[in-house]
Amino acid sequence: MPDALTPRPFIDPHVHADSRSCEDFERLAAAGCAGLVLVAGPGAGYRSPDSVLDHFRRLDTLDRGRVERAGLRAWVALGPHPAGLPERDLDGLLADLAEALRACHADAVGEVGLSRGSPEEERALARAFEVAGELGLPCVVHTAVQDKRRSLERILALLERAPLEPGRVLLDHLDASCLPLAFGSGCWLGLSVHPAKLSPAEAAALVVQHGPRRFVLDSDLGAQPSNLFALPAAMAALEEAGADDATIRAVVHDHALSFLGGTP
Repeated sequence: MPDALTPRPFIDPHVHADSRSCEDFERLAAAGCAGLVLVAGPGAGYRSPDSVLDHFRRLDTLDRGRVERAGLRAWVALGPHPAGLPERDLDGLLADLAEALRACHADAVGEVGLSRGSPEEERALARAFEVAGELGLPCVVHTAVQDKRRSLERILALLERAPLEPGRVLLDHLDASCLPLAFGSGCWLGLSVHPAKLSPAEAAALVVQHGPRRFVLDSDLGAQPSNLFALPAAMAALEEAGADDATIRAVVHDHALSFLGGTP
């Protein structure tokens, strides 16, 4: 167990870095953060594939460097967010997706998934799964806020038909309502410690109830109200709930690193 002067190391696998400051990254490093996964986000309404690709390029060329200069490791995850699909020529974006991810040095695919569950979202997610399998990349998947279990059922149905192993997929924003379904998927299980999702105590309770399994804690840090120190708060809640050191390290560091293809 780290001593009082040495914070526990953690990796946050879901951060919208384009809406956070350099000072935020420095504060995270001081709090023990070892690395961040910089995920593509919904944006403010992309009119064309070029708008989405500009967002990808920004994460690779600007935000990756800002995070690394703070002393953190940066993984960049790129893909068509379900709330950020272009208003026109979605098929053009999907056709060029693999090439775009190669050009932007993507370390993962994401944040992709389902929000409203429209046919366009399903096409985009199916293609993202194909590209992740083709490029050998892990994939961060958004589950819907509303009717989460149905959203997860559709995601898993699309994954079953994709050339991508479940062990390369992080199903994020899970809650108690859909965990029984997620447990049998073979995917990593993301718990977002976020004001609109799970409190630190709620996330800790799920981990203590079910054991570390394949849980991965994240902050979903972005432009909306969120908690910069979500994972340190979750670690404190886990300690208070009686979780041992191995469990805490697994869900805030080791499992994220394994998902990304590293060795704890």
